[in-house]
Amino acid sequence: MTYLWINPVSERMVSEKNLKQILTEHQLTQVRCREDWGGIVLKQYAKLMEHADGIVADARCPEAVNLIERYNEEQNLSIQVADIEPILIHCARELSERTDLAGGEKIITTPCRILAEQGNALELPRTRFVSWKDFLSELGERLEPAPESSPIPPGFFAGLSVPVFSLSGQEEIEEYLRDEIIQETTGGVLTGTTEAGNRNGKKDTARAERSPLLLELLYCRQGCHMGDGVR
Repeated sequence: MTYLWINPVSERMVSEKNLKQILTEHQLTQVRCREDWGGIVLKQYAKLMEHADGIVADARCPEAVNLIERYNEEQNLSIQVADIEPILIHCARELSERTDLAGGEKIITTPCRILAEQGNALELPRTRFVSWKDFLSELGERLEPAPESSPIPPGFFAGLSVPVFSLSGQEEIEEYLRDEIIQETTGGVLTGTTEAGNRNGKKDTARAERSPLLLELLYCRQGCHMGDGVR
């Protein structure tokens, strides 16, 4: 038996009729996680930010993490990347360990290819990661037209009590990082608001210590529905 886990972005981009047809024709059994990994991950970030004294980068998007790490190395920035696995990876770990699924192969679909690569590098038993687009191509199925707006927009951290900057798209992230280079060079500090999506940062040169600040980062502009695994 082959078990299929569809990431929430992809699932909301396929019609119920087409999904049922794909599952039936290709003898796939759709499975879901028992744990609320989204809520668990959010609590992990809340706990992390309780002790943060500077800028912390959201680690859910591997491509955004690569960008942050490159700037940290090349521009001598000191942005901490959260040591918290993406929600999708948490889901995959659960499914790969479930005894009720032990007799079958597990397929984990992703909204981007880099997340599939990250998952496959873990070598979870009988578990394969593949982008939704590539998976449908393997089956000979067509990808449905992607919506213009994200079915799961930025704003995952909106309920946290610490300031959050929500940034999406390479250009917007790099613009922020260039500003941060200037702030670190001049001794200034960027402070934010708790509303995700609001980038009305301000320079605060009077403060000797940096307040905790969480960066919500999505490399694809406005959300994962723009990923190379779903378009």
